[in-house]
Amino acid sequence: MPQISIIIPTHNRPDTLKKAALSVLSQSYQDWELIIVDDGLKIRAESVAKELNDSRIKYVPHEQEQGGGAARNTGIKAAQSNFIAFLDDDDEWLPEKLSIQMAQFENTAPNIGFCFCAVKNITDHGQEKTSVPEGTANYFELSLSTFKKFLTVTLIIKKHVFNEVGLFDETLPSHQEAELMIRITKKFKGLGINQPLVNVDMVAGHEHVGNNLIKRIRGRELVLKKHEAEFKKRPTVFAGHLFTLGILYRQNKNYQQAQKNFKKAWRTNFKWRYFCHYLLMLIKH
Repeated sequence: MPQISIIIPTHNRPDTLKKAALSVLSQSYQDWELIIVDDGLKIRAESVAKELNDSRIKYVPHEQEQGGGAARNTGIKAAQSNFIAFLDDDDEWLPEKLSIQMAQFENTAPNIGFCFCAVKNITDHGQEKTSVPEGTANYFELSLSTFKKFLTVTLIIKKHVFNEVGLFDETLPSHQEAELMIRITKKFKGLGINQPLVNVDMVAGHEHVGNNLIKRIRGRELVLKKHEAEFKKRPTVFAGHLFTLGILYRQNKNYQQAQKNFKKAWRTNFKWRYFCHYLLMLIKH
């Protein structure tokens, strides 16, 4: 049995998939299986899996498009290993990614359920390195306060964790990784490695769920509703998310909903910034 199951969901872009998969084959840590879950019906990726010609690669096609969360869940269910790692079909791991993470993570106690790292964002203007907290800790508050720290492409999660908290919520149009990590960090500690081990493609014009404002708005709203009890205990955090929703609604030219969220934000936890945005919406719209 391999030590790590790596899951790549793919959707109609075999050209980028091959690059992502090659970054797995180039890992210095080689005790893995790679599960490619094909959720794209227009351009199938089976030819890529065959071309790579490695017995450790499994190709699993969906008969209907189900979305990224469902594709990752399909991979988790098919995984044979005790550790699950994720890679998107348009990103790349650096060659030492698995070695560095597993050296610190694979012999940890069962209550340490996941490991994550920093990334390099590749943009039109160059590379931008992110930072994450270093070391083993309780990351529950962090998972509630920001939805961007635990990127799926950086995560290695022990398989028993999914048995306890469940899989990705397939009903969410966005923020699926953020919602999963709220559930995971509520029960398990994590291990952060503040070293960029993944290249994330953020080039303009590239297709991302994050580019879809409606999906971003709806996903955030559903996460806040699903974990409403926890957010209401933390008015500062809750107000910050409401303010972000106001900004997103304003970007989407839904000024009425923007105004409502700015109002909810300053009523939940008063800040002049929230109040001023609310007043500006009243004056202009």
